[in-house]
Amino acid sequence: MNNSNNFRTSITPTWCPGCNNFLAYSQMQKVLTDNKIESHKLAFCYDIGCSGNLADFLRCYGVHALHGRAVAVAMGIKLVKPELTVCVYGGDGGLYGEGLNHTLAAARANSDIKVMVSNNFLYSLTTGQTSPTTPQCSKTKSTPFGNPNLPIDPIRLIKAVNPDAWVKSVPATNIAVLGAALDELFKHKGFGLLDITQTCIAFGKQLKS
Repeated sequence: MNNSNNFRTSITPTWCPGCNNFLAYSQMQKVLTDNKIESHKLAFCYDIGCSGNLADFLRCYGVHALHGRAVAVAMGIKLVKPELTVCVYGGDGGLYGEGLNHTLAAARANSDIKVMVSNNFLYSLTTGQTSPTTPQCSKTKSTPFGNPNLPIDPIRLIKAVNPDAWVKSVPATNIAVLGAALDELFKHKGFGLLDITQTCIAFGKQLKS
């Protein structure tokens, strides 16, 4: 019988207590199970960062890519193995920063991959530097006098290059909304991106200072 336990490894997750990645992880397992996706027909590409730790906890084919290259690897896997459900899980730094060109290229090509962005508005694994989605004027470790840049809007940006792409932003803490959005993403054919907003437990407080 297909159940959510099929997607768990024996490794205990190592995210900080209270990290919203736990919520995304639990809802992913539920949606994968509900959509009857089998673990041996599923491939995940992980970016670097806290989100990349999911590589140890999710049972399926997986590639822990270089920083910013997870989407490019996923596109390659889908081209070679189109029968697989191919996903990406990464942070705002990797997928909107170092890898933004790959994210937009995949959207323009309407590559049939599912991209999930753990967006906490910071480079948190490296202790809280400004990322492409950090609000303007925010004081962070790398911008102590305030971030001078406007944050990117991933929804409008992706829709600008592919109006038919499925793209949505939801808060990680609203479980019902997160679960429904993940379900929509996995049912969509073509490029899809779910922006999962959250606050880093360890370094997010500086964004409110």
